[in-house]
Amino acid sequence: MAQLGARVVWDHQAAGSIPVTRTKKPLESSDSRGFSYCSLLLRRPLYAIISMITPKEGYTLLISYCDYKYYNEYEASVLLTEVQHNVDSSITSINKEFIYIFHRMIHTEPCSYWDKNVYTEVSSLLESLYQAHSSQLKIDEETFNYFSMGYNAFCQISETICDLGNFNLSQELKTRLYRLPTYTSILESCLSNFLRVIAILTGQGIGKDYSTQNTLGQLVNAISSNGYTQLAGNIDVNIRNAINHGKVRLDKDPVDKIYFTYSEQRISKTKEIALYEFDKIIDRSFDTASAVLLALSTFMNAHMHLISIDETKNEYIAFAILAMRLSIPGICCSSISDTGNLDQLNIELEVENTDRGYLAQIAALLSILVYNTHSDYNKYLFSFSNPRMMNGWIIYQKQDILDIISGTKKIDVVCSEIIDRKEFLIFPPSTEDIDLNEVKYFCFPNYNSAKFKINNIANASTQDRKRLRANLFVSDTNNRNDLLTIVDQAIDWLLTVKNPASPTFPQKHGDMPADALYINVYHNDGRKCKELTPTNDNFICFVDYNADGNTTLANGGLPATIWASFYHEKIDKKLIAWRTREYATIRTGKIGRNSPCPCGSGKKYKRCCGSSSK
Repeated sequence: MAQLGARVVWDHQAAGSIPVTRTKKPLESSDSRGFSYCSLLLRRPLYAIISMITPKEGYTLLISYCDYKYYNEYEASVLLTEVQHNVDSSITSINKEFIYIFHRMIHTEPCSYWDKNVYTEVSSLLESLYQAHSSQLKIDEETFNYFSMGYNAFCQISETICDLGNFNLSQELKTRLYRLPTYTSILESCLSNFLRVIAILTGQGIGKDYSTQNTLGQLVNAISSNGYTQLAGNIDVNIRNAINHGKVRLDKDPVDKIYFTYSEQRISKTKEIALYEFDKIIDRSFDTASAVLLALSTFMNAHMHLISIDETKNEYIAFAILAMRLSIPGICCSSISDTGNLDQLNIELEVENTDRGYLAQIAALLSILVYNTHSDYNKYLFSFSNPRMMNGWIIYQKQDILDIISGTKKIDVVCSEIIDRKEFLIFPPSTEDIDLNEVKYFCFPNYNSAKFKINNIANASTQDRKRLRANLFVSDTNNRNDLLTIVDQAIDWLLTVKNPASPTFPQKHGDMPADALYINVYHNDGRKCKELTPTNDNFICFVDYNADGNTTLANGGLPATIWASFYHEKIDKKLIAWRTREYATIRTGKIGRNSPCPCGSGKKYKRCCGSSSK
């Protein structure tokens, strides 16, 4: 890590998943000033650029340089050609705000299945509206907020469909956990917000106020009356109403069917649909949402001047449009937020390329670009996530950015200082061949018997130790010997439990016996009775089992003061911390640091069970 800053010179060495071939034809942009100057300097490192220019011209050229380097990470001309071929041949340029959306709608399932008829209808009607009433149209913060909320919901729903659409569940569970909430989310969280944008723009053009049309039914009626018949016809408000009011019934005889009961003009009606047909309705609804998103993006991309937003504000909408602008193929800016006191601006990035030198480059480029519109913050945190990497981050202090802008420090020096401050934490990715879906939806088993039950099993494994946590419930059992027998039986069963691999970091996993078990023992299972404190009379003890007899868990994972208040004893490979003295064979109160350890090791407590290093 200490050598990382010295080698970051802006022509990254790891190609990763983002093509490094230089763009032959950059995307046209609403902010392309300075590109012609910077194109002559592309092969020079950033600190060399700064040293060649005066402070006055330097900042402008620096912004243009970072802009070019960041947006030159993919084949822009290829994307534009793909959009013209697959979406609309009339699109001649793509603004930065819509690069990621267009790319996603072409290359990512299920987004790429957008309804072409709906797209044609919405895009043509919006363009006709613009041609007839351009002077009346404006996309203000409220309108863009609806678009942003719909887009965020769309992204979440698309992930849900990919994850759960083909999930192996019973039809009943799949209906309750996937079909019903997914359909509702598409209509309420996604399409309803897109419809609000269309209704607002339509109302501006024809001089009609649609601001009071808040329900999905009202919005559907509003757009239907203005020519959006194909779009409106793909939205079944009655099914949505039945789901929301809990009037849904699943029948498995003779075939899997679902019944939706709703009121229409105060008359109760029921719609009977086979499950496979309902799956088609869900798909059609999502494809409709995809088409509307694409049509709205096409319209706004063609008429960027309609967007009336103060992008320098430290507010959600300004952050939302900046996040869209910073998203390119291979890098999705999922969120931008602040702490509310101008101390720190948080930029969250989902990346495909996990090379640390590359991520350092991205953070440096973005620190300049973000600072250009939001220069009030003391710190800028760039966090990086990838399904096969633990979340990492890089923090640029405001002074770091000012030093780069002024040319006071070379970028490699700044990067080295960030590392020295321990504000650079990027983990290496996991290289293990792991099925992400299997890990993501892995379920630990539960155990139930007449005497006890085990649930809430969690994985706490490291690279060299398989470790599991669990809760053990013994009901009314109070006899010490009976408790110890149950604990041993629980350990025997837990040792056989399989744990999944981690997609983000190496860990010991599989069917082999566990090296360590951490068991919280309670009388009864309940919502508010699992505190590991001396005052919780439902809590009996904590059991730290280790196959080699040596714990590596400090204080049972609890604050030292609470841990010291328990009554400790060592039994074979088990370190037990009893809540009360009635179960412990060692009669001792609060343990002093220099007192003999009650586990029987012969060491002082501070050197044994009370050691913070354990």
